[in-house]
Amino acid sequence: MGSALLRRFGVWAALAMIIAEVLGVGIFLTPAEMSRTLGSTGWVLGVWALVGLLSAAGALCYAELGTRFPEAGGAYVYLREAFGERTAFVYGWMSLLVMDPGLTAALGVGLATYLLAVLGGSASLVPVVAIACVVALATISTLGIESSGRVLRLTAVAKLAAIAVLIVAVLARGDANETAAAASVAVPSFPALAGALMGAFFAFGGWWDLGKMSEEIVEPRRTLPVALVGGVVVVTLVYAGLSVAFMHAMRGQPYATNEAFVAALGSSLFGESAGRALAGAVVVAVAGSLAAVLLGAPRVYLAMARSGVFPASLVRFDPRRQSAPRATLIQVALACLLVMLGTFDQILGYFIPAAVFFLGLSAAAMLKLPRPVDSPAIFRAPWHPLPVLVFLALVIVLVVLFAVGRPMQTLIGAVVVGLGIPVSRVVVKRRPVSRDESAHGVTQ
Repeated sequence: MGSALLRRFGVWAALAMIIAEVLGVGIFLTPAEMSRTLGSTGWVLGVWALVGLLSAAGALCYAELGTRFPEAGGAYVYLREAFGERTAFVYGWMSLLVMDPGLTAALGVGLATYLLAVLGGSASLVPVVAIACVVALATISTLGIESSGRVLRLTAVAKLAAIAVLIVAVLARGDANETAAAASVAVPSFPALAGALMGAFFAFGGWWDLGKMSEEIVEPRRTLPVALVGGVVVVTLVYAGLSVAFMHAMRGQPYATNEAFVAALGSSLFGESAGRALAGAVVVAVAGSLAAVLLGAPRVYLAMARSGVFPASLVRFDPRRQSAPRATLIQVALACLLVMLGTFDQILGYFIPAAVFFLGLSAAAMLKLPRPVDSPAIFRAPWHPLPVLVFLALVIVLVVLFAVGRPMQTLIGAVVVGLGIPVSRVVVKRRPVSRDESAHGVTQ
């Protein structure tokens, strides 16, 4: 069967996908939380610079792997080629049951929380509104890649415009002495630094999803490095600028909830009636992230179907719309179940440790696979193996921090992932899947 996926994502579309997905629920909250807990401009900027640098190292790894294996599925393909079909299957199992529904549910809850803040609704309605938001954006995703791409571009532009207005407004009324004072705060505690590191990495989450779209990227050798590394740089500058702006505007005032902080920030800058405007900006930001997640996830299931370890009937792509309605429906159903069972923080603890582990393992494929020869079609990450080693160091630190800080959620996620190991022994055929076989598509 021929592939149903077409190369439609150029540099700007790929960059828009990264910006739309990464600048999501943490767009204001993570910079605000870091500003409050670290209390120092220097320390805040240092954390953003560190996580941005480490993420850029990971982006270089994914850019090389994406050009070496320009197929739908991203990490699934890299793990299959480096560590075998069973390892890749466990990743796909994790994506299906842990990461994709967990991320979808977390974004749905975040979107509902701020939508209700804008509308003045009761917090008790969060689960219902979250499910409605997930279903609505999933419907847009099933309408086709053109609809999803339009949402990604519009939300990316809207986010950057809102952020630019916010930063300019803060600087226009800010007092330089406030920043100087904040810079003199003592060294923060280890728990504060650990929390800031985890929060910053979560705020960067999603740039790697572009790898799932490699089969749809125009000129991967040129597009992937520019979009991945460029996207990380843009996001780093945005978060750093927002953090400095918050420290100017709020003078370290504590707020009981994140929603209260956003409302207070809007009121401080634009007047009492503008607090909901910033909550509205968060709604736009999270909607873009959710649209990107729903667009990329079915590509992993497509890669699994091509390998014969996932029912092809559930991941048939419409050749005209470039969407997989049945696969999207599975993701949405599991996400809605998580929305009903857990809070935002519980959902995060459920999927992040496992997702981070496999993210590092997929980057480690560069250490297992032989380096490619020079080729016009392949991007070779500079300074190899330094980018891989640097990124793996970040992954190890994050997994340990999550396991120590949220042991129960980490354990639950690990158990679900672990169940994929015996299942892989039943599902995965003993014979290796050849590259030629894996290149076959699944169409209607």
